[in-house]
Amino acid sequence: MSLFLVSCLDKIDVPLRQETQKMVVEGLITNDPQFVSLKISQTTSFGTSNSVEPLKGAYVEVRSSNSEVTIFRPVPDDVGFYRPSNPLWAGKEGVSYSIFISLPDGRTFQSAAQKMPKAVVVESLDATFQEGSNPGFQASASLKDPADTENYYRWTASGFHLRQSTGVVLGFGGSRCCNRCWVLKRETSINLLSDLLVNGSSIKNRPVFLSPFYALGKHFIEVQQFTISKDAFLFWTRYKDQQQRTGSIFDPLPASLTGNVVNTANPQDIALGFFEVSGISRKRVEANATTQSALAFSFSGPLYIPEGDCMLAYPFSVFASENPTGW
Repeated sequence: MSLFLVSCLDKIDVPLRQETQKMVVEGLITNDPQFVSLKISQTTSFGTSNSVEPLKGAYVEVRSSNSEVTIFRPVPDDVGFYRPSNPLWAGKEGVSYSIFISLPDGRTFQSAAQKMPKAVVVESLDATFQEGSNPGFQASASLKDPADTENYYRWTASGFHLRQSTGVVLGFGGSRCCNRCWVLKRETSINLLSDLLVNGSSIKNRPVFLSPFYALGKHFIEVQQFTISKDAFLFWTRYKDQQQRTGSIFDPLPASLTGNVVNTANPQDIALGFFEVSGISRKRVEANATTQSALAFSFSGPLYIPEGDCMLAYPFSVFASENPTGW
């Protein structure tokens, strides 16, 4: 005898949360044309694989307190990025700037005017070799903090270091080429400082960047020191706090990093991200790794010297075919 058990299943419609799409603004205006950039994106609906996607078709202009209007146009090969119509345009210290964005859906956004602080100069940049589990050249910046103003700082950096491979055999003679290449590394951590406790003092050897060591040769290092506003300092501090969440119950509650770009018709509609106006000072140093032969020998295995063309052996890296441009 067979026994069939039949049951009824009731369909349950679970309400899924759908987040409202938000515009994301990552803007930077400095006194250096190489560090003027704008990226506009938007958050995707809750549950999709990507958190943001590029926003196309926006009209963007930057307005200044001296009545100058600069139009930012889309970068053809980089969707979501906008650059000044004049590629040599840069901000001026002491002038205030605000951004105006008109979206294809008819919404318009604008930031409050921000005055560009005077850039505090990087007086010296040193690169000291350090061994240990992460050997490399530690770049440290020194500066004199002005005593007559309240100052806030943010540092970024980049550098080229050498990598090696076995190279490519040429002809029948056994000679090889393409066995060394310059690899670009950028510092992505948030490095901030307020002069609240050091106002008017000399700031010595602020660690900024570690250029990793894998092979003998020069290390090309550049440090960018941004003199930023208090609002920018607070934004980057919140951003850093969220990056350092450990997952414990003592972590601060996560929150969207709303910034300073607001819907002109709806003050409650605030874009994520931040439009930053900063003064910048840059400094470079060339560190020469010619005396670390014993350490270089420990990087001689296949893990560090893979087969083939050097620029193909590290597929996720950015390269310079010769000495980095401008050095």
